[in-house]
Amino acid sequence: MYYHQDHSTLFKFIHDFYHTYEYNPTNFTCSTHLQCDCGPFSACLDWNEVCDGVVDCLDGHFDEEHCWLLEINQCNDDEYR
Repeated sequence: MYYHQDHSTLFKFIHDFYHTYEYNPTNFTCSTHLQCDCGPFSACLDWNEVCDGVVDCLDGHFDEEHCWLLEINQCNDDEYR
């Protein structure tokens, strides 16, 4: 994209860009098996927010439910997951 005289502000530039080009966001970091209401600025839960000991869902679909069924592995100090 290049400078155009109609883009007098950054907001106008970004607004025009997203109205000109189709934007289809993909989300590869979210848990796709858990539908969760996280509040007014709701976003999906990241996979590491499920079964972390913190209830993140406000709608009764608790992300901490059935955690005993998961195999939880801890990394050693010299490992990374």
